[in-house]
Amino acid sequence: MDYEVSKRTLAVIPNGNRRCKVLEERATYNINKTSFKVIEHSCEYFGVSYQSRLKGSQKFIKSRYKTPILVEETSRLVFIPVSSTTRGNTLWINYNNIKDFYPSKNKKKITIIRFMNGYKMEVPVSYYSFNNQFLKASRLSAVVSDRFTRNN
Repeated sequence: MDYEVSKRTLAVIPNGNRRCKVLEERATYNINKTSFKVIEHSCEYFGVSYQSRLKGSQKFIKSRYKTPILVEETSRLVFIPVSSTTRGNTLWINYNNIKDFYPSKNKKKITIIRFMNGYKMEVPVSYYSFNNQFLKASRLSAVVSDRFTRNN
């Protein structure tokens, strides 16, 4: 099954060997591809290769490590990789659906994300690290929004 991320996608979650689970606002899908392949396919589905999206994002926000990706520009669809994308199967979070996030009180290096629909998810990364990723995605979204506004 080919799956394209959308506004409804909350997260693309690694789920074992070369598989992932896609969490949407009202549904969950098991996909027989890595999370990276889902993001890569989604970029291509919207007309631009992942590598081009990556280079553009890096240029916009001057970041080379765990760079958030602008998957589709008109809806400003930005996804945050939680760990290095060189691993090939990282957790990707839809920036646009994050309501807030906070450190777990009981577990170290766990951040809890609350999505706009109220769903909560534990993410295996420190609050500090996720906050940095969120700030990068915010910058990327702001740059894209500014460019879109100026050109329309």
